[in-house]
Amino acid sequence: MLFTNIIEAIITRNFTQIVMFIIGIYVMRWYAKKKSTHYTKVWDSSLKTALIMNLSWLVISIPWSLTFNFMRIESVFIDLIISGINVLIGSIIVIILYEKNLRDSFLFVVVIQLIIFIASIVVGFILTVVMSFFLSGNYEIAYYILKIGLPYTLLLTILGLLIGFIIGMALALMRIYSGIELSWIAKTYENIFRGIPILVLIYIFAYGFTGLFWFIELSQRPLASIVLALGLRSGAYQSQIFRGAILSVNPGQTDAARAIGMNGNQTFRHIIFPQAIRLAVPSWSNEYAVVIKDTSFAYAVGIVEMTKVAYDYSRAFQGTWALSIGILAILYLLLTFPVTKLFGERQTKKLKELGMGGG
Repeated sequence: MLFTNIIEAIITRNFTQIVMFIIGIYVMRWYAKKKSTHYTKVWDSSLKTALIMNLSWLVISIPWSLTFNFMRIESVFIDLIISGINVLIGSIIVIILYEKNLRDSFLFVVVIQLIIFIASIVVGFILTVVMSFFLSGNYEIAYYILKIGLPYTLLLTILGLLIGFIIGMALALMRIYSGIELSWIAKTYENIFRGIPILVLIYIFAYGFTGLFWFIELSQRPLASIVLALGLRSGAYQSQIFRGAILSVNPGQTDAARAIGMNGNQTFRHIIFPQAIRLAVPSWSNEYAVVIKDTSFAYAVGIVEMTKVAYDYSRAFQGTWALSIGILAILYLLLTFPVTKLFGERQTKKLKELGMGGG
């Protein structure tokens, strides 16, 4: 019985520590590399050192947590004490492994603890939702969100980004290559649509200008209003992305193109534009993440996208609110994080390797 209680305590009370151990190996290596430079290896970022530290940290911190668990004391104060003990233990381990002073070791551990704490909350939330999903056997909500809501979410995202791309590129060209009048108009547009919340824009086009979409069927007008709101707002942000990308192209390439006989249009079409698009990819991937999340506001005018499906399902079936919204949050994370990771960080790294972006 005692052995069973110990195992149960380790699993329940020390779940956070176990998650921190798994995440901490990667976080510690990442932060050690950040602390070092290309020329000076200040901190050891090897897998072996990270594994030794986190394993030692986990083994030593578990007895303290188990002690408070068997005392059956539950309070925020106790959690703070445990966190303080963990930081102290971690600092001592860092002093031994890295041979650093107490101040550097303490700061190193505190930063890692903060990062791991946030990560453990996210991972714990995801694991809780996933476990509830499989244990409850309630697969209908995921099916409805994917079958009914996801197509509308993707449709709104694609159309919003497409309209935003056209408007944003036009505004960027107006800011860079046109006269002061068109540049002022473009700047005014950007300030207006970047300053109005997306939900307000949706209400304006859905209810404020009811005759704007007279040529569209009545049932499709709310959808059109959302696409227009997303596109106009995204265009204001994409204009800044493309403007920065165009200005980041090395001016020497323009001079070289003119030197071999290219006119202004040919220079832009063959030299500047292809590089600007490539330079804009990291920032544009972030804009994609913003737009796909903004599509959740479509529920306000009755469009049955993912958020609307999850909300309606949780209202129809009592007790499924946490599961429905949890699955929804995970789906949004899966739709955004891989894209921003792939087209954002990797593209930025590739551009640095190619030496692009200098001006």
